[in-house]
Amino acid sequence: MGDTDPLYYYCGSPLWDANITWNTDNPDFTDCFQKTVLVWVPCIWLWLFSLLELYYIYSSKTRLIPWTALNIIKTVVNLLLITLCIIDFAWAVDSESAGRLPVFPADIYTPLIKCATLVLSLVLLIAGKRRGIRSSGVLFIFWLLLSICGAVTYRTQIMRATDPVESVNTFTFTTYMIYYPLVIFMLFLNCFSDAPPTYEASELKSEKPSPELGASFVSMLTFSWFDKLAILGYRRSLEVKDLWDLKPEDRSSSVVPRWDKFWNKAVSKALKNSAETTDKAEFSKSKENVEIKRAPKKKQISILPTLVKTFGWTFLSGSVLKLVQDMLTFISPQLLSALIDFVESDDYVWRGYLYAGLMTASAFVQTFFLSQYFHRMYIVGMRIRTAIVSTVYRKALRISNAARKESTVGEIVNLMAVDAQRFMDLTSYLNMLWSAPLQIALAIYFLYNILGPSVFAGLAVMVLLIPINGFLASKTRTLQVAQMKNKDKRVKLMNEILSGIKVLKLYAWEPSFQNQVEDIRDKEIEVLKKAAYLGAGTSFLWTCAPLLVSLTSFAVFVLSDPNNILDAQKAFVSLSLFNIMRMPMSILPMMIVAVVQASVSLKRMNKFMNAEELNPDAVTHDPNEQNPIVVKDGSFSWGVDEKPVLKNISFEVEEGSLVAVVGMVGSGKSSLISAILGEMDKLSGKVNTKGSIAYVPQQAWIQNAILRQNIIFGGAEEESRYNQVIDSCALRPDFDILPAGDNTEIGEKVGSIKQKKNEIIFTPCCAPLIIISLIQ
Repeated sequence: MGDTDPLYYYCGSPLWDANITWNTDNPDFTDCFQKTVLVWVPCIWLWLFSLLELYYIYSSKTRLIPWTALNIIKTVVNLLLITLCIIDFAWAVDSESAGRLPVFPADIYTPLIKCATLVLSLVLLIAGKRRGIRSSGVLFIFWLLLSICGAVTYRTQIMRATDPVESVNTFTFTTYMIYYPLVIFMLFLNCFSDAPPTYEASELKSEKPSPELGASFVSMLTFSWFDKLAILGYRRSLEVKDLWDLKPEDRSSSVVPRWDKFWNKAVSKALKNSAETTDKAEFSKSKENVEIKRAPKKKQISILPTLVKTFGWTFLSGSVLKLVQDMLTFISPQLLSALIDFVESDDYVWRGYLYAGLMTASAFVQTFFLSQYFHRMYIVGMRIRTAIVSTVYRKALRISNAARKESTVGEIVNLMAVDAQRFMDLTSYLNMLWSAPLQIALAIYFLYNILGPSVFAGLAVMVLLIPINGFLASKTRTLQVAQMKNKDKRVKLMNEILSGIKVLKLYAWEPSFQNQVEDIRDKEIEVLKKAAYLGAGTSFLWTCAPLLVSLTSFAVFVLSDPNNILDAQKAFVSLSLFNIMRMPMSILPMMIVAVVQASVSLKRMNKFMNAEELNPDAVTHDPNEQNPIVVKDGSFSWGVDEKPVLKNISFEVEEGSLVAVVGMVGSGKSSLISAILGEMDKLSGKVNTKGSIAYVPQQAWIQNAILRQNIIFGGAEEESRYNQVIDSCALRPDFDILPAGDNTEIGEKVGSIKQKKNEIIFTPCCAPLIIISLIQ
């Protein structure tokens, strides 16, 4: 380079000189490199990622971190660093104008660049304090880069000051000796999080918040915020009270609205397309005067696009972490090759330390990225499971009576318990679908550079195993479908047994039903046994694959040409690359099986989510109606294609009235309630209700808890309101009978009534059926 380098005139020295940096026993960077690259890298980082930091600041739901010793010291040190940069700039301008010393443009612009960047860091620090940001990863990495890059200049300054031959500028030496320790001090301060904010949104408040919310960036990297719970669990068994509350973004109150936003859009789009298709069909019918017998088929909506839109960005951020970790994985073999080459040669000693240090640093960085990747993927999986369980549960409450006949209770339970869990388990390893082929391809590329065409012999072994694995995967899918059907039958039968256990005991039918359950269970075990054999065969093949690939490649390499010598460098580096291939090659078949299982769950989920729903417009809620319940000429059925159960029903319930509907068993009392609630298909007529509705079914929802908790049902314990409810329901005489009053533990088959003011209460308790209107 020398004088031809454009930066030579900017810095007064070349940007790079191998004789100074590499081919020497005392390596150092040139002055130009220290004044440009080592200054620009941290500054560019902060300016680029300041937009991300501003996004976090803007979207923060907390406010106003109070002034503490930590943020006061940060502000003061930041101001001192800005002052030092201004002093360096002023000295450079003064020296150039006075002509005392040779001053280059870098001596003037470098302090300005650092000063502007430090001002930006101060602005982000103050803005983060005002918006409740307790720790900033962007700022921590900025100070880390500034410390690493500044260490080179700090070492150079000290070496020149201790060298009697070198001449040192006393002013710049003094300012930098003050500047760099302050940078290290700022890095140390950014390892801690600030005080809690004085204001936070209501949805963020909790009795026992997670310590992750207040953890510093370093604590989140090392997961040290979890240490207290881990130590507590080591000392004694953990209890529910030891656990923290979920983070606000992980709660269903945050996850479900995001899911609903995209799912409702997908449903609206499908309905719009269906309406357009219907309009076209009607237009074609009128134009050609041809009778259309079949209505246009409703297009199925898949939950997969909604999953991608809801959790895609979080999943993508984890994928980026995985990509970086994959790239770092292949640094170690290259460093190992350089280290072996160093051992075999008479090279500078510092290079050996450099290679060893870089290998250690690479392993540490890989661990950080991989741990953060899995942490993020597990969080995404948990959120996906939360969204799926919630949407399946709500769908089960809305499906029509015809669809309810097709979806058994066992199937719905399995959708929430098994299928949702499959999606969660798959999420953590889904990136291996592209990561595993990428790692295998890169490993083969580097192996080709070492072993030449011999590596393709090992690749042929891998290719031969793919069809075998594909056949096993198809068999696994078939077994998975059969397994889920058997599981649905078993859960349905167990639910029926537990619901009618008294009748079974009364007639001594236990052996008969036990045989039915055991028959289904035997079928399940048979399918599981076949699946286990297939899984064992797949795992065995792919576990042996790396050994077969490496053995084949080495054998062909040695036997193909007498000049091919398998020395230590080629052998160890090749084995290192083969070892990298081991993990993706062993996990890939398991991923294929998991994807097959998830595809079965996805199909089941889509079928259920596209089931017909009750018409929400069957019951209107016009507040202008005179009476709270109005039914005019209503005809209702339990299915659109079925005969009406209730015909020409007309009645009104006045405000403040008590109405009893009396009739024989099966006369339609419960059906009448279902019609008013909108749980039957309205064929004709009008139904209108106003105000809130409380429904007490014949089969009450009872928690296995004390009676008081069943009455409160998760609500706030207000003693006055609680007393009002039990007095309104005349429950005090019942409490006197119970051994512990309202603290008596109860379970199933025990009822409770929770009554509110200004609401309609339905109590279909055998006969008569009572309708109480309390609207005022």
